[in-house]
Amino acid sequence: MRIPALALCSIMLAGCVSDDGDVVTETLNVTAYEDDAHCKSLLLRPGELVYAQCRLAMEQTYLKNYNTRKAAIEAETGAPISESFERALRTDAFCNYDESMKVAPNAFDEAVAANLAYANCEQTRSALEQEIAALGRDPMTFTLGEQPTVLKHNLETIRETKSVINGPGA
Repeated sequence: MRIPALALCSIMLAGCVSDDGDVVTETLNVTAYEDDAHCKSLLLRPGELVYAQCRLAMEQTYLKNYNTRKAAIEAETGAPISESFERALRTDAFCNYDESMKVAPNAFDEAVAANLAYANCEQTRSALEQEIAALGRDPMTFTLGEQPTVLKHNLETIRETKSVINGPGA
């Protein structure tokens, strides 16, 4: 009896592994339904940008992106960043997050949308470059070095926005 049961379990679990052997990470996200209920309780409806903004706020997407960038900068400079630097970084991280969400619903090409969001944050990036220059570092080198990370975050935000905007299971 145990062998047929084991064989059945193996067959059922085989659907959880992709063709290349990687474990599929897309599982039922229980918190998605909790986040959905919270956002709906605020009278936000799936399909609206503000609903997607609420859902991503619940997932702390912006904070995760900001903390990743901050940690990388502090590791590179070897010291904690100043209060004014942190403010400039926070502003730029939020700008990229917000602009990425705005372009997501109509993005036919996600890479183009990620670059558009990045371009829309030129003013906040300029303030960040001023903070880098105050440290005696080349702002252009910093911007070019950080750009791939910011574009990756923008792309992830676009994809997350598209995946949550219509609610869980949609």
